[in-house]
Amino acid sequence: MSLQKSYQMTIVAGVFQAKLNPSNELLILAEKINWEAITEALAPSYSNLGRAGKPIRLMVGAHILKHMHDMSDEDVAKRLGGDVYWMAFCGIDEPFVTEDWQPLNASTMTYFRKRIGPSGVAKIDQVILEQLLTEKRIEPKSQFVDTTAMEKDVAYPTDTELLDKGRRRVVSGLKKLKQLGRKISIGQTFTRVAKKALLEIIKLGKDRQERIKKGAELLAKFAKVVLKRVPSALRKAKKHNNKDTQKRIEAVQEQIRTDSELLTRVIAQTAARYAGTHVKKKVYSYHEPQVTCIAKGKRGKPNEYGSKVSLAVDKNGFVVTHKVYDSNVGDTKTLEEAVSDWETATGQMPEELAADRGYHMAKYPEKLKNISRIAIPRTGKRKHQDSDKAYFRRLQRKRASIEPVFSHLKQDHRMNRCRYKGFKGDQINVSLAASAWNARKWMKQMASEAKRAKIA
Repeated sequence: MSLQKSYQMTIVAGVFQAKLNPSNELLILAEKINWEAITEALAPSYSNLGRAGKPIRLMVGAHILKHMHDMSDEDVAKRLGGDVYWMAFCGIDEPFVTEDWQPLNASTMTYFRKRIGPSGVAKIDQVILEQLLTEKRIEPKSQFVDTTAMEKDVAYPTDTELLDKGRRRVVSGLKKLKQLGRKISIGQTFTRVAKKALLEIIKLGKDRQERIKKGAELLAKFAKVVLKRVPSALRKAKKHNNKDTQKRIEAVQEQIRTDSELLTRVIAQTAARYAGTHVKKKVYSYHEPQVTCIAKGKRGKPNEYGSKVSLAVDKNGFVVTHKVYDSNVGDTKTLEEAVSDWETATGQMPEELAADRGYHMAKYPEKLKNISRIAIPRTGKRKHQDSDKAYFRRLQRKRASIEPVFSHLKQDHRMNRCRYKGFKGDQINVSLAASAWNARKWMKQMASEAKRAKIA
């Protein structure tokens, strides 16, 4: 798909813009964002041939609004067709030719995210960040770091559910192969007896733990029988003369191999858990196998399943850098990288650094020795040698302000649960959430400044 370019404003757009309130927050923000720089940065993701795609400003603006207002793709596409200020923000200047006219379809937003990927979304974040630095709204001298967990949109993992779901996925794949004309034997699917075993497990009673263990062993037995049929079925799935059918067969075969491998791991980790053996890198989901378990120690939710996110903000609350990890890495291992990313983003090392006691190390890396003031409390009962000094207390008080930033990112900007596919989806979600937070904060500041200037 090629890039659609617009060189001048249409007559419809001129009349359209003239009727809007110029003091609207979205119009103020739209005037400030460097859309040309964003378009230039994302242009390499498009081809010079083919049907013209939607304008980059429309797609980027739609995603900023989506995460700014915590909406789904469908809701954004629907509102974009009826909200004139949203249209103006996204640079829409098309005439309304039909009653059911829509600027874009929800699926177009999905294709756009796949097209630009995490690197493209990072470029959007970078353009906005550079503008904030140019206007001196970001204070690069003070860095405040913390980590949080971002949950993935997966069901709560249990051994029995994973065993049953894995068996059902493999059986479903074998049935698809048979429907595509492959002469394979599916055999017993264990659908009825597996359902009966699950019903026994969920019943309450004193012997429930024993029934859970017995049910897990039974479901694992069913899964092993189904897995034994996979190699034979894959061998019998010979090539097809039709190219399209052959592609579908190969896709189904690859999915069966992936599900079989994951199911084998689930069987092994279930047996190890009942044997009292710890297993690293467990499988918690079939469609999101990279999900990791992050123990938070909360009473209502002791464990969260997703990825770990490291954020660094300045003293004004703008998100300057962020990093997503696909494992539950320790905070100390993320600190040096957070400082390096800060230097890359702002062009200078921070003069002050503050974090919670989870970042404390007996010996800090060489890179951090260039920072004049580091306010990180010690672990244990011993107090930090500078804990009573004014700078240490000031930075620790200011460090606490990162907690409401986390809260806003999760509650208002869709970082509470990532609904995008895979680890790349995690990176895209965090980048868009940070961009939406920074853009909204920037918009509110400019609107407040314009209001004060008008009163004066």
